[in-house]
Amino acid sequence: MKRSLVFFTLFTLWGGCSDTSGDETGGVAIETYNLALAGSFIAYEQQRRELLPDAIADSDADILCLQEVWAQADKVAIRDAASAKFPNVFIVEDDLLTPLDDPEDQNGDTPPLPTEVPCPEGDAKDAMDAAIDCAALNCNTLSPGDENGQTTSIDCAIDECLPAVGSLLGIPRCYACLATQLPTSTFAQIRSSCPTVVEQDLAFEGQNGVMILSRYPLKDQVHWVIPGTWNRRVIMSATAELPGGKELDVYCNHLTPVFAGLAFPYTGQYGAGQTDAAGWEAELLLQTQKLIDHVEVTSGQTPAVILGDLNAGRDYPPQDIFADGEAALDLLETAFTPAYTADYVPQCTFCTSNPVREPGADDVSNWIDHIHLYNLPATSVVTTERTFDEDVLSVPAGAGGAGGGGGSGGAGEMLVPLSDHFGMRSVIDVP
Repeated sequence: MKRSLVFFTLFTLWGGCSDTSGDETGGVAIETYNLALAGSFIAYEQQRRELLPDAIADSDADILCLQEVWAQADKVAIRDAASAKFPNVFIVEDDLLTPLDDPEDQNGDTPPLPTEVPCPEGDAKDAMDAAIDCAALNCNTLSPGDENGQTTSIDCAIDECLPAVGSLLGIPRCYACLATQLPTSTFAQIRSSCPTVVEQDLAFEGQNGVMILSRYPLKDQVHWVIPGTWNRRVIMSATAELPGGKELDVYCNHLTPVFAGLAFPYTGQYGAGQTDAAGWEAELLLQTQKLIDHVEVTSGQTPAVILGDLNAGRDYPPQDIFADGEAALDLLETAFTPAYTADYVPQCTFCTSNPVREPGADDVSNWIDHIHLYNLPATSVVTTERTFDEDVLSVPAGAGGAGGGGGSGGAGEMLVPLSDHFGMRSVIDVP
């Protein structure tokens, strides 16, 4: 779909690309990676941001699906750094006014768009101001009370300001406005926008965090916007033109996580009437079905890969991996085939051992970053591996809000990975 809000960069020069894939098997190396460029709540963001563009440029994948590259500046930095190896890039710039392409809920109805600001004058704004006052005083990246600071962490906001923030739980959109901006906006910006901007209940000013990079030319780019609470959710797709006249449809996704706990009430319109974790799961299942429907309509008989942070995974007790959003993965596998070799041993991609991941008492390791096939058999998968799982960034030990872990990076330092997620790569033989 073309619209004025779409900004994409597509380099179609073949120079620098060989006539075969970058993998010695001759297949197409497909990779998904969540970069966690998501604000101050994820550790070491600035240090990681400096290294990630070159790390992506060094990937020997043929096609990359990236998630949580929320800022347009980060997308551009990665595109430019990787242009020699990945001359074909599909990115889209959304905003708070981007319309949904598929807005129907579970009942086939289209919820009405909001007409009132999230935190109107009166009780809502007063409660918002009290919550911001508390966070600015107790959880400030600058000095206490400085309106130009940001919140240091969600844990601090909960520990120090639960009564103040809790008063917003009965005002769902006002709570959403505050919660979605805390990691990236200053206290002054939040205080200004929530009482004045009608659509201000999406993080990152309504931008999506997804981009596709390819060694091969891309055509038929589609930016398909689906419902998402707190974050813009899109299905980004394009057809990669492979050597020998072959084609492969690529669907890059980042679906809604199933949040739990007091700090994460469901505040959207796609939760099947639920306001807790069940609401988030209902939205995830709705997105999953919309993804399946979109692939079936768009690809027809064309081979396709569906990949990304799907926030869905199973239990693998021998590997200490626990299920998360399992019903969504069950649904995905009714339509798609997992793109893993038969002998691949499951590994977590969102792991408690990763010091970049925000720690929590109930945290468990999950495998939620996946690659799936459509119109391709499981036997077409040549190799499978977890990627971007090495400790490569040296940071001061204990800095950034993360716990211990990582290898030694010198006195008072440790080495950490470049994201709180690890990547997944499978080499696919496309007939």
